[in-house]
Amino acid sequence: MASIIDPESAKSLIQEYQQQNSSEGGSGIKTTEGHFLHGYFLDRESLETILSNPNVKGVSLHLAKHPDSKGSEHNHFTLLWTGAEPNPDAGAKAKFVNKGAIFGGTPPCPTNCPDIIP
Repeated sequence: MASIIDPESAKSLIQEYQQQNSSEGGSGIKTTEGHFLHGYFLDRESLETILSNPNVKGVSLHLAKHPDSKGSEHNHFTLLWTGAEPNPDAGAKAKFVNKGAIFGGTPPCPTNCPDIIP
């Protein structure tokens, strides 16, 4: 289960991630517009669509190559997200399965997100 993180800890964790994954001038990952990537914006409508299924216990996030950069060596990535339902197969490696829509097209931060650390 996720936990709430206080703002100072969030700021410290974000800064440490950015330092460990940096290139000259910022993060080693850029948006397709050339900004240094800080995160992604997930829209309410897609989350509500996923969570409207009573069998869904959470949301799975998957890192993926951004479709605008498919086949290139640029570090342009995106998120794909879907509902996670308990896996009925007791012997399965994955605790959850997806039986619904897979969402993508996450707008990057910056320019679509509020600052998490002022």
